[in-house]
Formats: sequence, structure tokens, C-alpha cells
Amino acid sequence: MSSFSRATVCVTGGTGFVASELIKQLLEKGYAVKATVRDPQDGAKLQHLKALADGLPGSLSFHKADLLEDGAFNIILQDCSYLFHTASPFFIESNDPQKDLVDPAVKGTENVMRSVAKASGVKRIVLTSSVAAMRGGAGAPQNGSMYTEEDWNETSTIDNGEAYHLSKTLAEKAAWRAAKESGLDLVTICPNFVLGPVLSRRTSGTSIGYMKGYLEGSGSLGNSANCDVRDVARAHVLAAELPSANGRYLISEPAAIPTAKQASEWLQAAFPSLQLGAGDDSNDTKPKFDNSKAAKQLGLQLTSHRSTLVDMAATLMSLGIATPKIKQ
Repeated sequence: MSSFSRATVCVTGGTGFVASELIKQLLEKGYAVKATVRDPQDGAKLQHLKALADGLPGSLSFHKADLLEDGAFNIILQDCSYLFHTASPFFIESNDPQKDLVDPAVKGTENVMRSVAKASGVKRIVLTSSVAAMRGGAGAPQNGSMYTEEDWNETSTIDNGEAYHLSKTLAEKAAWRAAKESGLDLVTICPNFVLGPVLSRRTSGTSIGYMKGYLEGSGSLGNSANCDVRDVARAHVLAAELPSANGRYLISEPAAIPTAKQASEWLQAAFPSLQLGAGDDSNDTKPKFDNSKAAKQLGLQLTSHRSTLVDMAATLMSLGIATPKIKQ
């Protein structure tokens, strides 16, 4: 058990896909975790986290906090050594993207950072950003070949349909601006499209909908670079625990390898009785990502793409979230 064990930490957006796995890993290491949620009395949404806490050495408590309510995190953060700010909306379509995506992401981050500045005990903030803050649909890497931590998304707008990308870009920039102004220690984690095993029965969320749609035949596997939720959570923990961690960390496979066709073949081989579709390789642009900083500085070793897909499919089916067709 690390020397950080039993430290009190805060995880915002505690019921989210990444946050749930992060809480699991923190509890495994013995941390006292404060999870902020919209409704601490919502037993259905919190059930999976309570079950985790019952069998792990750490402790878990739930705290009501509204991202957009000024000062909502002041008391919660008073005895916390580390803050993991994962809370941010993740969906692509909205009738009012400014209200539903951009404002909660940016204003919420600014609000949380103000609370950290007032809580003298918080040693470091680890912010969940995204590859979306590094690249938009019309962008290209600065070095001409691979996206790195030096890249910023300068092309996404609400008008071009990339409000989510814009929200992540502006939120991360707001965090860095606040950190500089208040002298705060900030590290940001920028994952690519996050897949992997799920812990709760929630059916909302782009990542879950993506794999559920494929398994049930209403969608297909696209050709994009991904990352495993377990690796993303591990990167957050390492970024907090390692004093040398700094700046941004891109978490991603180097490219869209294997192809979507190969990925679908892996899933079919793992679940031979299921009637699964082929992968869609039509959008075969294969942007490349340099993940060497996380590997070198954090010592992060990525889970195989095959394990990510198979483990996600298995948990979606075991939890009753996805019901695939059986071969006749």
C-alpha cells in the first residue's frame, strides 16, 4: 500500500464511466474517497459504488454538489489532499449545446478551481480533459505526423457541430488559467475515446451506447483510436501520486490499430454464439497519437485493445445492458 493510502481525496462526477473506475482503484489503494454527485439519496445510481466500497480497504462517502453553484465545493474540499475533477457532460447531440455542454464544462471547472484555491490542503488537481481538447475534425498535428501534448484544438465551434470538442478545449484552458492565477498544482489527463468494462447498470453515455449499439445490431464498430477506462483511471492515480507528474498526458492507442474489421472478428471469436456485424473501416483516416510521455513519466502500460473490447462487451451483457441476437 502506497504512502498516499488513507489520504482523503475528492472525485467529482462520481457516477460517471471514468469516475466509477477511478473510485474503484482509489478504494483498492485505501484512500478515503469523497464522491460528489447530484443526488446522494439516489440509491439506484449509487448502488454499484456502494457495493465496491463494501469489499475494498478504502472508504467512500457521497456529497451533493452542483457544478454551476458558486462555492458548492468549498466545504467538501476542506480536508482533501487531492482533487480528481472528472465531472463534465459527454454527449454529442444537443438542442442547446452552449447551455448543455459548453457552460457546464467551462463554468463548472472555473467554480471547482475557485474552491480549490480556498482549500489550502489540496496538493494537486488532476483534471479529466480529452483528446478533443487537442484536435478537432478540421485540425492537424503541429508536427505534421502525430498528436502530442503540445497540440491544442483551435478549430472546433458550436456552428461546425463540434460543441463537445469545444467544451473540453475551453474547460481545460480555463483550468490552466486558474491554476496559473492562483498558483495551483494542476495535471490534466487527455484520453481518447474511452471503452472498457463497465461497473454500473447505467445505459446512458456515448461509450456505452457505442458498444451496446454494435452488440445489438443497431450500430457498427468505427475505425478510431481508443483507450481503456482502467488505463485512464490508473493515469489519474499516478498523476496524483507521482510528484514529478506535470502538464498534460495523452492517453491513447498510437493509432486506429487494429482495424474495425479486426476488432469485430475478435469479438465474434470471443462470443461465437452471437450474431455480430462487421466493423466499419470506411472512415480509415488513422490519426496518430504519441503516448510516450505517459509511458515514460507515469510508467503507464496500456491494456490490449482486444481485452478492452471483449471485457466491455462481457460486462454490458452480464449487467443486462446489452442483449445481442443469438445465431440461429
